[in-house]
Amino acid sequence: MNNQKSDMSRASIFSAIKNATPTVTMDAETIQQEALEILKESEFARPRLLSDDATEALVLRIEAGLVIGTSCEKISTLDDLPASVNQFLGKYSLPQELKVQGIGRLQKLNWQGISTDIDIQKDNTVGLCWAEYGIAETGSFVVHSSPEMPILLNFLPLYLIAVIPKSKILHYMDDYALIANEIAKKGETPRNMCLISGVSGTTDIEGVLVQGAHGPEVLHIILVEDQ
Repeated sequence: MNNQKSDMSRASIFSAIKNATPTVTMDAETIQQEALEILKESEFARPRLLSDDATEALVLRIEAGLVIGTSCEKISTLDDLPASVNQFLGKYSLPQELKVQGIGRLQKLNWQGISTDIDIQKDNTVGLCWAEYGIAETGSFVVHSSPEMPILLNFLPLYLIAVIPKSKILHYMDDYALIANEIAKKGETPRNMCLISGVSGTTDIEGVLVQGAHGPEVLHIILVEDQ
């Protein structure tokens, strides 16, 4: 009896599959042509940004809470950076110390007594880096590794501050892809090209969002007018 029921169930399943089989067939060439037409229509279909101005679009995206764990502000000159950093440290009740990327434009600033060369392997540290580019579409910033840019500076500190010059803020992700392609053509591709879009998060544990799972817990972006 059980075998008979099993055969009947199997027959019902195959019958349903057969009835669901499309009756209209399409050759491979037609499928390919339709796919190409769809691609042509969507090739330049970029999502609408929150503003036509790239800087404003990036700011609005962050302020709308669309970039996890990220805040931002604008400053007029790079000389204003130490004061902004001091405010950031005060906001989180942090000591007057951080690790500043070892490039001249940052190192020569008047840091007003703030220690700028701490060990980022300690707990609750703050890192500050100079971004190569910002991307309005995703609220991302781009960092290229170099002797002056250790990539771990972007991942070991609990708090990270990224400085982005206004002229280097791009509208879309594929704008950066074109730049990366040109860098590759010149044979100047860095070992690491990191695109960071907010802090990392996970909901692996009981579906609760935990920020900073694989890097900083707090990200602050400072946009600066070019000198």
